[in-house]
Amino acid sequence: MLGIGRLLVSDAIMSFMWVWSSVIIKIFVHKVLGFSFHGFPAEIFRCSLSVLNMFFFAFLAKLTNGAAYNPLTVLSSAISGNFTTFLFTVGSRIPFQMHIGVSS
Repeated sequence: MLGIGRLLVSDAIMSFMWVWSSVIIKIFVHKVLGFSFHGFPAEIFRCSLSVLNMFFFAFLAKLTNGAAYNPLTVLSSAISGNFTTFLFTVGSRIPFQMHIGVSS
């Protein structure tokens, strides 16, 4: 039971972080580093930070033993699993992630 709660909390934290990560990358590139909004170097730097961000979230998923920021990846693993996992995912993980993502 403790693992289920930890998974839900990890999902919520990662969903919140995922929603805000692109905003933080844009603020970092344009405000802190001072790149222009429509420049090619800013676009390259922002895209490379976004790719690094995806690797960081893959590392976090590995670190938390299955937490996810994307409800579709959770749904695909639930469909291929057993019925209990499917009910837990559809009944609690996906609504919890959607609520955190919409509220942030």
